[in-house]
Amino acid sequence: MSDTRCYYEQLRGRARHLVTRIDDVMAELLSVEAAVEEVLQADMDNPGELSTTDSADLRQFVEAAQFSVRAAERIAVEHVNDVDRAMQRLGLTNGNKEGIRAVE
Repeated sequence: MSDTRCYYEQLRGRARHLVTRIDDVMAELLSVEAAVEEVLQADMDNPGELSTTDSADLRQFVEAAQFSVRAAERIAVEHVNDVDRAMQRLGLTNGNKEGIRAVE
């Protein structure tokens, strides 16, 4: 295996690992969002103990984190696709489309 192929395969593997880790973070943030909603509800769907301001702030911070992770995911996915295109240009792939798409 050529040094160039080895380099690009490592680069692609690392980039894909990053996308996977970002996906894991998003899944955890969705779990956090559900937990926040549970905290904001008391028995019988009455308002919970958090103040209205704290409740809104908590929701806003979780939403901001999700927004940031989605932005990071788009960057990471584009990096994977860039590496795949570079490998195709250099003739280092078998021609399969191996790109990754961002979750919308």
